[in-house]
Amino acid sequence: MSRYDRYSETALGVLVKTQDIALRQSSPETGSHELATALLLSALPDIVAIARSNNVVVDDERLKSLNARIESEPPLVHAGAVKISSEFRTILDKAEALAGEAKVEPAHLIQAAWPVIKDDLAPYFKTEIAPDLSLESSDISLPEINTMGQNLEAHQVLSRFGRELTAPESDFAIFGREQELDSLTSTMLKYWKPNPLIIGESGVGKTALVEGLAMRIKSGKVPDALKACRIFEIRIAEVLAGTNLHGALEENLNQLLHAAASMPNAILFIDEIHQIVPAFANNPISEVLKPALSDGRIRCIGATTNTDYSRYLEKDSALLRRFQTILLKEPDEETVRTILGGLAPKLEAHFSISIPHYLLEKALDTSRRYLPMRKFPDKALDVLDRALSRAAFRGEKTLTEERLADAVHDIANVVADTKLDLDQGMPGLESALRSDILGQEQAISTLAEAIRVSKMRLDNDDGRPDGAFLFTGPTGVGKTALAISLARALSGREDALFRIDMSEFSDAHTAARLLGAPPGYIGYDDAPLLARAVDTCAGGVLLLDEMEKAHPQVHRLFLQILDAGRATDSTGRVLSFASITIIATCNVGTGDGPPLGFGSGTALSDGKIPLAALKRAFPIELLNRFDSIVPFRALSRENCEAILRDIIFTKSNRNLARTHGISLSIGQSVLDDILTEGFSHEFGARHLQRIYREMVLVPLAHEMAALRGKNEVLLERVSGKTIFTLSKGSIQ
Repeated sequence: MSRYDRYSETALGVLVKTQDIALRQSSPETGSHELATALLLSALPDIVAIARSNNVVVDDERLKSLNARIESEPPLVHAGAVKISSEFRTILDKAEALAGEAKVEPAHLIQAAWPVIKDDLAPYFKTEIAPDLSLESSDISLPEINTMGQNLEAHQVLSRFGRELTAPESDFAIFGREQELDSLTSTMLKYWKPNPLIIGESGVGKTALVEGLAMRIKSGKVPDALKACRIFEIRIAEVLAGTNLHGALEENLNQLLHAAASMPNAILFIDEIHQIVPAFANNPISEVLKPALSDGRIRCIGATTNTDYSRYLEKDSALLRRFQTILLKEPDEETVRTILGGLAPKLEAHFSISIPHYLLEKALDTSRRYLPMRKFPDKALDVLDRALSRAAFRGEKTLTEERLADAVHDIANVVADTKLDLDQGMPGLESALRSDILGQEQAISTLAEAIRVSKMRLDNDDGRPDGAFLFTGPTGVGKTALAISLARALSGREDALFRIDMSEFSDAHTAARLLGAPPGYIGYDDAPLLARAVDTCAGGVLLLDEMEKAHPQVHRLFLQILDAGRATDSTGRVLSFASITIIATCNVGTGDGPPLGFGSGTALSDGKIPLAALKRAFPIELLNRFDSIVPFRALSRENCEAILRDIIFTKSNRNLARTHGISLSIGQSVLDDILTEGFSHEFGARHLQRIYREMVLVPLAHEMAALRGKNEVLLERVSGKTIFTLSKGSIQ
């Protein structure tokens, strides 16, 4: 048996490196100098442990220079192996004695050779006071003997089921979570139940917190009891892989527990730990883990979401009592700024793209506004990462606001660049609304002013919706049309409005459709209507049409939504309406003659609100939660004429030109005929639309075959009939 059979693979690698260095440097024999160089290049983790335990760090640049110099020297052609000096042989004897029955590890070589190699190692340590500090042996607190030789098999088992977070090559960046890391570290020091269970929503940083603890352990910035700890992330999918045969899963679990128990400093980290309970997948993992957790054979960190904790883990009280719960909340915006600022240099280096500092704030603001259902810091980092990847794809060297807008569109199908400059007070909002809505100047002005206050967050209430408004007025005057126009103006897309017809919720039991049916009831698994609204129209408008027809129980439901901007659906998911503008419409006060503010005379312009009628239709507390009650006036004949000419006819003509290549021309006499039949105080513009359809579109459909290919057609009314003739210059 060779003496080198007693050396671990890592230690043998050091010895081979020692001989290689001697060959490259034309040394006749190996000695302490070559060993020191080999340890620096082959056993750096052990050297790093020595450095960090004495508040010094390895000089990376000097080390890279050393490696480059060694590699640049060609090895000497030598007959046979390089001789071992007596000094080197003494070091090996001492290392073997230190190892005892275990295999020799690099740590044993370091301890055995320290008196003669410390001067060679000293130049590669640096401190703030003296970069080339020559360390005395009394100043060096050597690490405990590495038992990897004894636990190599255990390490291989743990690595088969996951990965080591404290491995030398691991490099995780964590910023702004010092308080949470302190809480996690102190829990790991407990005498009883040193097993933290981290509970938090997806995206708040549960896994990153454990990775931060691993980095603290690697840097030695933990209490002495944790300095030698090693964290292994165990993936349940790996444990379950290949366990179709009876007993295979139990065998995997026993191997895992035996490996963890044989490494006293091993800490298991199980993400999505709810997967181990029988309620999730009917597997016995938790039943096997409980005894090991109880008697202290293993230490474990678990992580899960609030929903999965309530749905699965809370039912297993026997497992829960073995853990210490740590609630990880979504970080505040100041912490997110710290995280973005800390990670920005890494992102810049990865993409080779510079990130202007103001765009970090823009990424935070954009993700908050348009991704309300996701959590910080994940959503802000996702927006920034996607924006940088788009910029890199285009070959750009500096990140721009346009790329941030593209990233938001990719993630949530929201057009963040709406041409309405929020920072400048949205100066084009009124003109954008007036291009679609005619005859409601007062309503548009009232709505635009309230939208500015809400969108710019001047009321300092970030949780509420981006405005909550009640549109009141007769039917057909433009309430729904204004909501659609506002959605388009705010989001820059056509599908940013989610409409709920509240007449469908006139019974008490129908309210369950909004937030989901309770467990055991029909429709429990269906997506709640409001959940679909939140996911669909971020940055847009939720329209509650004919709100007065909903059941009082539905009215009570919206009290919380309008006030706090959130609601909890039947699955426990918290819905956020923070980036949504909510508009409710109603027709109350229009049945018994013209109420104040709705008549057809001079009272139209006074802007009064039918409060008496509204109080009869809605609870006072609901009315009080709207940012503004916007009254709509009945349309005059002049308004209807403008709507017919500038909106109805223009849109119809645009569609004809696009689909059939026909351009209609309409005379004043035709407009007068349509107005005579279609103008109505009671039915508004909808009746006008119906008459236009009867007088123009129905006859046009009959004549379409004859008109096809004629690019200009004149629309006329002769003896009460609609006729179509070719205009001057039309192609025959």
